[in-house]
Amino acid sequence: MIAISPEMTEKIDRFAEDTLGIPTRHLMERAGLAVADRVAEATKKGGRVLILAGGGNNGGDGYAAALALTARGYKAAVCDVLLRGQRSEAGQYFLTEYKKTLGEPLTLTEAKEWGHDCLVDAILGTGAHLPLADALFPAAALIKGSPAYKLAVDLPLGVDAEGGRVDPHAVTVDETLMLGFPKYGLYSYPARAHVGRLTVAAIGLDTRKVREQVIGESEHLTAPADIRAMLPKRPENTHKGSFGHLLMLAGSPRYRGAALMAASAALRMGAGLCTLASCEAVLSAAAVAMPELILMPLEDHYDILSLSEGKSAILLGSGSGTTDVTAERTYTLLATEGAPLLLDADGINVLATAEGRIRLADARRPVILTPHPAEFARLIGTDTASVQADRLGAARRFTAKHPAVTLALKGAATVIAEGERFSINTTGGPTLAKGGSGDILAGAIASLLATGLSPYEAARIGVCLHGAAGDLLAARYSPLGVRPTDLPTAMAEVLARCLS
Repeated sequence: MIAISPEMTEKIDRFAEDTLGIPTRHLMERAGLAVADRVAEATKKGGRVLILAGGGNNGGDGYAAALALTARGYKAAVCDVLLRGQRSEAGQYFLTEYKKTLGEPLTLTEAKEWGHDCLVDAILGTGAHLPLADALFPAAALIKGSPAYKLAVDLPLGVDAEGGRVDPHAVTVDETLMLGFPKYGLYSYPARAHVGRLTVAAIGLDTRKVREQVIGESEHLTAPADIRAMLPKRPENTHKGSFGHLLMLAGSPRYRGAALMAASAALRMGAGLCTLASCEAVLSAAAVAMPELILMPLEDHYDILSLSEGKSAILLGSGSGTTDVTAERTYTLLATEGAPLLLDADGINVLATAEGRIRLADARRPVILTPHPAEFARLIGTDTASVQADRLGAARRFTAKHPAVTLALKGAATVIAEGERFSINTTGGPTLAKGGSGDILAGAIASLLATGLSPYEAARIGVCLHGAAGDLLAARYSPLGVRPTDLPTAMAEVLARCLS
């Protein structure tokens, strides 16, 4: 799913004018019409609309929207938040037209007394940087205190459209209308908590030409609609050996369920063969629950490299326990070339030491990490709050320094990053916030990996299906009533819909 950065927005605007022959003034007029359309859908006809405008093109869109709303019978007024007018020629045009029709813009003091049914935040555009200037604090306070329906144009005040960070004074709106294309930072937390409903408005651009000549293949969002194109079609003349052999080193006497849940997801996601190597207590339960599995008793001294020979992917860590044996197995696999290795839970926890970090940095095989925020914080030597304040940035910085690693930073709007690439997942919710959900995800991604998908595509697909399955089950049972063990079958159901 295509999503763009603030920098890309500027390039698209230049392309529209220089190549497509669409003046900025025309784009601004169309943006104003799009804002008016959303206001009309969200509020009663003939209501009072207060628009807070800045001095850039975002503010110009606000003046254009006021004119469009007035023509439709609404009572619209614009507040020039910083009393600086409009910088661009296009913005100045709409400011002049506004003055001709509606008089001088309101001051912030006047705006506070101007009763309204809808408030439009058109103060800063996607190129805005944090922190917010002190001069904008009164406008932020006005927005926060308004009981009206709040619509932001491209982004709410105090939210970063690039990395998803937020200012302490950031506002929260009911809806954010993104013009032309989605802005990926708004899908990432903590920004996602401030933007309300995310909608995209077409503003008359030839999207095919823009994608081909400006944006390229920058797919920074993953949705179920993307899965069909990412999954290769399975030939009919095949057999179980055609789709890989997954080795799962998972479970322990204390955490038997983790191994079983990972295995149940793996069996639903396409690997031709699945071997579960674990202690006898885990294998006894697995033999009854999942007869499809190949079962391998695993003693502490077992030669992991011999066991991993001929496998197309390896999962390590789900329910293994943070033990010396887990660390030794992890280090051994990282130090040797071979099949891609997915490290989950305790397979990640054993890396949160000086030696572990060195071993990961020197990894000789592809590695997928699936940490939750606390695990990732330990891995990079910080605290969970710091990770959550800049999830996208933290993930991208980490993979830039670890070329062998594909990272799936779990949580709301899971971030998948690899080298310079990244994608934000658009599915899932609080339904998945239960013990065992992560084991399901690890098994699913590992199985997709075993079929021959790249680590990046396996992670994107697995995370998206996992979230979509949670959404499907939440609609049936409520977020409270879903068990993690419900997820594998629901993931298969979502996958069937994606491929139909």
